[in-house]
Amino acid sequence: MFKLRKILPLITLVFLFGLNANAQDAKKNKKSDLYVTGGLEIIFSGNTGLKMAGQEINSGVMRFAPVINWQTIFNADFGNRFGLFSGIGIRNVGMIFDVPTDHVEDNVDGPVRKKVRSYNLGIPVGFKVGNLHGFFLYAGYEFEIPVQYKEKTFVSERKTDKFSVWFTDRVNYQHSLMVGLQFPYGTNLKFKYYLNDYFNSSWGDNQSKMKGTDLNYNQITGNVFYVSLNFSLFRNTKFYYSEYEKKHTFPQS
Repeated sequence: MFKLRKILPLITLVFLFGLNANAQDAKKNKKSDLYVTGGLEIIFSGNTGLKMAGQEINSGVMRFAPVINWQTIFNADFGNRFGLFSGIGIRNVGMIFDVPTDHVEDNVDGPVRKKVRSYNLGIPVGFKVGNLHGFFLYAGYEFEIPVQYKEKTFVSERKTDKFSVWFTDRVNYQHSLMVGLQFPYGTNLKFKYYLNDYFNSSWGDNQSKMKGTDLNYNQITGNVFYVSLNFSLFRNTKFYYSEYEKKHTFPQS
């Protein structure tokens, strides 16, 4: 299972490097540059540490989520090599997994696969370090509130049930760490790891069980992670900048 302590030293080192770069750059540019950007995110997610009733499961499936993932970012650049950001976004987060045969309901004939997702309202905070008008690295933390949950049940690869519900307690509030690379012309690659379980361990035993199984939601543990491709996250709606635009819109480092 992914261990947070393995990446904390790296994040700390990058942050300290950014502070040092910012201190040097501040001598040249005392003013901060404030602006708003936004962009789409295409998500490829998986899960780690997935367990059902204490039994470890190795049947997680990669999940593709191209919609709806939108982010609005508020940027504060302190010179050309260090900046901070926050914002708000809506994100499609979930997992796909196969239910062990010993947890499938007796009246179900065939293997069961579950596809679950929630639309989360997220608030990120983070920092950027590097050439902020070209290639740079960023990292941060994000808090997400699940707004709308959907669950699909497949038996022998045929969909047999689907339901959705608003503001359910089935899913936890999510805490995550992220790190990413911004490329010069608007494309962005990001990795995010969710620190807590996807499902809520406080979901009561007397509440609804997961359809097609004998499992309660509080018996399922596991964390979501994803890699995503972002567009124009820290730039405006143009993917390409001419030499004139780069010279007059973005100060050169």
